Amino acid sequence: MTRADQKSFFDSVLVVDVDLPSGRVSVAEPLTGPERAPEAVYAVVWRDGVPIGDLEVPGDPATVLPDLPGIVAAQEWPVEPARPPAPESPPGAAGTPARAAPEPRAPQEQDVTIAVCTRDRPEMLRECLVAMSGLERPVAEVLVIDNASADDRTRQVAGEFPFVRYVHEPRRGLDWARNRALVEARTPVIAFTDDDVLVHPGWVSGLLRAFREEPGAAVVTGLVLPAELATPAQVQFEGRGGFRRGFRRRRFAGTTSTPDTGSAKDVVLGAAGAGANVALRRDVALELGGFDVALDVGTPSGGGGDFEMFFRVTSAGHVLVYEPSAVVRHRHRPTMAELARQRRGDGTGNYSILLGAGPRYGRRVRREFLRLAVWWLAQRYARRVVCSLLWPRVWPPALVYPELRGVFTARSGRLYHRGVAQAREQARAHPDEPSPAVVRGLWEPDP
Repeated sequence: MTRADQKSFFDSVLVVDVDLPSGRVSVAEPLTGPERAPEAVYAVVWRDGVPIGDLEVPGDPATVLPDLPGIVAAQEWPVEPARPPAPESPPGAAGTPARAAPEPRAPQEQDVTIAVCTRDRPEMLRECLVAMSGLERPVAEVLVIDNASADDRTRQVAGEFPFVRYVHEPRRGLDWARNRALVEARTPVIAFTDDDVLVHPGWVSGLLRAFREEPGAAVVTGLVLPAELATPAQVQFEGRGGFRRGFRRRRFAGTTSTPDTGSAKDVVLGAAGAGANVALRRDVALELGGFDVALDVGTPSGGGGDFEMFFRVTSAGHVLVYEPSAVVRHRHRPTMAELARQRRGDGTGNYSILLGAGPRYGRRVRREFLRLAVWWLAQRYARRVVCSLLWPRVWPPALVYPELRGVFTARSGRLYHRGVAQAREQARAHPDEPSPAVVRGLWEPDP
């Protein structure tokens, strides 16, 4: 038996939820179907509707599940959710002066718009919206932003759900779709998730809890759990950390870092959460210029748009809160080939921020990002190469080397600059489509 951060590597693992007080076990039905019989059970432990930890128990689920409530009860779990101390507000990492954290009225469900950005995945979108129909708290609106799909199936699926407003965004790139959602939303808060995500019924409640208890928060991210671990690729991804960022609330602001708070640098490295589960105060996102349309899926960089926005939020003196009670479940890539492409996108996206977008923030940040890029290459990627040679089952070369190739492909920021050129081309092709005002400066030709 191991905690999930020490996960063994199996070909298939059964995902379950365990309610600590009652001992009730709920099995998550695999979405794609297991390629092989599960060899272990991955249990997420809940108390009072909030996840408090997880563990993995090797063995045939038929044997493990009857004993699982007792196994869980025998473990030590936190008595109450951890709440970090409020951070100070040092100068921003991008050289901007620190600002007093605003304390606007805590948003309610009527102040929240949900945006699902999608492209050519109508069946996944349908499952996503079905899960959304089960939210405990209804929101003001659900937007489906169709990012230049090849046919009309996305529109048809959106039309099956009366609570959905469909918006077509013809400019190719995930961050164009995110920015369109910022423009279209009519509420103070906009919550983003992906079409390959199933939201937990209490997702919005968790986001609102963080905004209520952390009035200075401009961004709230949440816990992303696996929807299934039915294939070796899904187990590999989750075993290496997946999208999970733990079961303790954390704050990210300025440049200092403690166990319960993080810095802007931590945000760039992905410690603050992921774009599959994030809510932003709309006015702050628009003030900062929206998402960088030269980054993320649909551009040469292949990723990084969420982390880059998180960095600008924290470096501008705002607070980002990671709230584990805001839960969604992500459908991980089912095949090794798909996971390898995702890993390559991780490398190209991260280094497109560090070596491409970084220089936009001034000389000091450019130097800091360059040092960080060198450090990350020497520490993270060199270690992974060694591990892939020594323990290829745990660190498959087929997954390690694509990410490393992505890093070198993004060297000197060239993918980012190609993304800027693509953004300008998309803008010229669709001059009448709305955009956040500051973002337009990215693709307008230099004087």
